[in-house]
Amino acid sequence: MRQQLPKEIDPFRFSHNGRELEGEIELTELSRLKPSLFSDSGTVKIKMRFDIDQTGTPYMQGNFVTTLSLTCERCMEELLYPVEVNTLLGLVKHERLVSRLSEQYEPWIIDETEFVNPADVVEDELILALPLVPKHDFDCLPKEVWQSGDEEIEETPEKQASPFAVLSALKSKK
Repeated sequence: MRQQLPKEIDPFRFSHNGRELEGEIELTELSRLKPSLFSDSGTVKIKMRFDIDQTGTPYMQGNFVTTLSLTCERCMEELLYPVEVNTLLGLVKHERLVSRLSEQYEPWIIDETEFVNPADVVEDELILALPLVPKHDFDCLPKEVWQSGDEEIEETPEKQASPFAVLSALKSKK
């Protein structure tokens, strides 16, 4: 049985209550990630644990696991890319408070809204986990493609005329 995540949560309240979320999100629901995918079939398994550390900082510890279908930049075919993202986000209400976070946390800025969609943070983390240039880890193209197509012709260097040949011709005319 797949458990769906709620559409809206209050991360600060979840942190104060020490709540945990576990469930799945369909990749079709992640509209910002879709353009990077070859196919948007599949799901993301999600575990989120909210709590407050010893310094009073609310945080979210997340684990997101999926296999993304990307386009190989070499052969333009499907590339199955397994992803497991482990993240530790410190919750802050304003961007100016980011500098107060401990170095162990990445900031999750929640401006002026009480409720957020947990799928948005999952989508952000998956976008950050995408490879810069997706490509198979094996030679996915035939060897003919790696060559220019022209046979290499060995050129014999032409013997260049000496710059002093003109002088010797003038000397012989005298």
